[in-house]
Amino acid sequence: MSNLLENKVVVVTGAASGIGRAIAVSAARHGARAVLVSDIAEIPREGGTPTTQEIEALGVATRFVRADVSKKADVDALVDAAAEFGGVDVMVANAGITLPSDGADVDEDHYRRLMSVNLDGTLFSAQAAARQMKAGGKQGSIVLMASMGGIAGAGMTVAYSTSKGGVVVMAKALADALGPDGIRVDAVAPGTIDTHLLRNSPGIAEAAEGFRRRTPLRRLGKPSEIGDAVVWLGSDMSSYVTGISLIVDGGLLNVI
Repeated sequence: MSNLLENKVVVVTGAASGIGRAIAVSAARHGARAVLVSDIAEIPREGGTPTTQEIEALGVATRFVRADVSKKADVDALVDAAAEFGGVDVMVANAGITLPSDGADVDEDHYRRLMSVNLDGTLFSAQAAARQMKAGGKQGSIVLMASMGGIAGAGMTVAYSTSKGGVVVMAKALADALGPDGIRVDAVAPGTIDTHLLRNSPGIAEAAEGFRRRTPLRRLGKPSEIGDAVVWLGSDMSSYVTGISLIVDGGLLNVI
């Protein structure tokens, strides 16, 4: 498709399924030298072939590295694995979860598990990538996965929205902290994207049709459209962009 990521080594967490899978495949299609795929399981939630097989079919080197991003040691090992290919150039902290029951009365244990993945895991991923980039003298790009829900909250996703709002501010703070080293940090905030996770998340699944009708483009987003947005942020085409939250929502936040 392009050479936007030519010679770049890309690491994507939560890449077995959904948006993460689309990001990893988009990176390969846009010329990445290698793509490291990480998740807690290699087989996609929706079934089918592993992400690595699709990437290999494109002629791009790839590895699957199992990691629970809530565990700092797992994330450090994941980024260390990128050294085989010359070190990470683009880190995509995509791994995230939703809850079977969210809202004002969210269960404490569920809340803490969600935060450990969506917020702690995002920070651990950025920290590990930044350490390797600085050690290798690389001026890389770190992309954090936020959400429309982190910009405009919703009563049915109190914990999720809180976690993603934290990611939005994290991108700004890390952009300031790492900018002097030439490392850019941005977030992507997807709107309603047609994924297995959306279709199987209580509350969100029921609301999806209403979101579609209200979206100016009158459709749900495709995972590949998030993948392409991440590719742009990871490429040299966005070399003077840092600290932003790129909203990819078909215009929904402009009208709700």
